[in-house]
Amino acid sequence: MFTRHLISSLIALTGLATLAQAQTPIEPNASRIELQVFDTTANAWTSSTNVSPNTRVEWRVRVSYTGTNTNVFALGSVLYQPTFSNIDNDNTIGTRDDLGVWRQPSNITGETGILSAAEGESGGPLPSYGRVAFGGSSMNTTSQNALTTFRHGGGTPQNLAPAGSWLRVAGSSVISWPPATVVINVDANALNSINRGVASNQAAAVNPVTGLANSLHITGTQNLVIFRGAILLSDAQDLRTIALSIAPGSLPRSGGINSPDDERSMSWQASQFGTIIRTQVAIADASIVVIPSPGAGLLFIAALGFCRNRRR
Repeated sequence: MFTRHLISSLIALTGLATLAQAQTPIEPNASRIELQVFDTTANAWTSSTNVSPNTRVEWRVRVSYTGTNTNVFALGSVLYQPTFSNIDNDNTIGTRDDLGVWRQPSNITGETGILSAAEGESGGPLPSYGRVAFGGSSMNTTSQNALTTFRHGGGTPQNLAPAGSWLRVAGSSVISWPPATVVINVDANALNSINRGVASNQAAAVNPVTGLANSLHITGTQNLVIFRGAILLSDAQDLRTIALSIAPGSLPRSGGINSPDDERSMSWQASQFGTIIRTQVAIADASIVVIPSPGAGLLFIAALGFCRNRRR
């Protein structure tokens, strides 16, 4: 459980972290967000897997520091919104693609919806999904940020998404796809489309105000699992490749309201008291290749003909 002193740490550090991020230069090419899928044949996490329609595929998000600052020792904060391309959003005869159930509520105190590190490593099905280990911000109904699956295109409103048919994970109030760049008309709504995405962060190892240690602090900079999910594929018999990625416009923005500074970054902790550095982020996608079963097309046509005959 998240203890009460963690809340105090977060409150005390909010202003300090905001000021620090505003004054800290961004280290180029110093972080990686990596999407992975679980290949049941290899029994391993990988960047690509081949599956049949109507299959459940486990997936996750990892982050790593790839820069040169030797003081970096723990994750600070990152905002992101996972996306899935080539999605079946309008299979009118069978099922649609969907994502696994989200673990709710997702708070920073009491009974939480934060998955354990062991669940982040597991490649097996889980009863529910969401953020792993790092839960420094609430994501619930009260915060207007409950984990939610959004559909874009393919019979559903595009809502600023790129052409095509997509799924996207974000907070419940982020209905529209976050624009890749926001340099004009930067208002509260524009910032909320970023700030109410998925938040993985943590307070300092030691509260600089009270001196209390944060028992939930996690050290490490490599291959940190921050999110787990599952995608349940439809029974559509189409050869397709689903790309798992992060919406570029969902990464944290340097500027605030009315600021044209649209540089994007994430942060890492460089001292036990929460001193942070900001880094540029590279995104490594994963892919799911959906391969129809031999003869499935003929069976589908026969079934469709049977349904039509039944209607006569």
